[in-house]
Amino acid sequence: MGCWVGSRGIGAKAVPSVALVVAFLAVSIFGAPRTAEAESPSAVNTANTAVTANTANTADTANAAGAAHAEPLRVLAAASLTEVVEALAARFPDGEILASFGASSDLARQIKDGAPADVFLSASPEWVDFLREANAVDGEPVLVARNALVCIAPEGSPLARAAKNAASASPRVSDPRTLLARIEAGDEIVAVADAGVPAGDYARKALAKLGLAEAFEPRFVGQKDVRAVLHAVEQGEVAAGFVYATDARIARVETLFVFDPATHPRIEYLAAIVRKTDEPARAGDATGMRSPSGQAGEADPAQRFLVFLKSDAARARLSAAGFVLP
Repeated sequence: MGCWVGSRGIGAKAVPSVALVVAFLAVSIFGAPRTAEAESPSAVNTANTAVTANTANTADTANAAGAAHAEPLRVLAAASLTEVVEALAARFPDGEILASFGASSDLARQIKDGAPADVFLSASPEWVDFLREANAVDGEPVLVARNALVCIAPEGSPLARAAKNAASASPRVSDPRTLLARIEAGDEIVAVADAGVPAGDYARKALAKLGLAEAFEPRFVGQKDVRAVLHAVEQGEVAAGFVYATDARIARVETLFVFDPATHPRIEYLAAIVRKTDEPARAGDATGMRSPSGQAGEADPAQRFLVFLKSDAARARLSAAGFVLP
């Protein structure tokens, strides 16, 4: 037997090698040798594990990338909810929350005009109804909390000292009538949220119920929202102001009196899902759930946030801030 491939190139006649002959006979008798890796079950399992791990890592990386690129939930909330919403946003388990605060009236108008928003938290049902009429909310709103309307004065001011000291020579301001008498005598002014802003409307309706609206009007200094009123009072820019009971808890002010709840509409905070402009309006139940199975886990982030607002953790935070739970 001869071989035509040799060290001198193709076509050179070579002498058969004894080693090649022996190798040929061994293969013919015993078959081709198998490698240790092919016969080792542990090697096969290790390879499969590596593939599985790589697949899992790839999936985890993809999920992480998706979460990183997920848009935050946009919440527009009444100014009086600032601290509560910021605290709840840090505890919301289903994504990042981007919150904006202001007068409920201003926020509702912005939403109607197309401002990006997913959830609206209003200090008055009136502005949720405003958006409902504009076909801008989806499902039924959720009642989150209630509040009270109070009159405050700068800490250490004559009105504040009289309120804390029953033996003070100055008459104590205990209701809107005695407040009016004091500010008229001293030619002083009172801060109130602008007309249309819930805190301002509640105050004006209460004074109108008592027959004092016209007498107070010349003494009013309007502010853009309830937190602007709080700031003006705390800085001593005005003699007094009308804010919510929860606002008075976070500033260096003295509460002079609480308005009789019978003199104004009930102060209620509602949460509503803002309808996307490319979605048809849908009716929902009181929880805001719209998923086919009704499970919170299958709802979108806005729906889950409404459910979260009714959770024990959220209710505890609202209660701690002084809000009245429904």
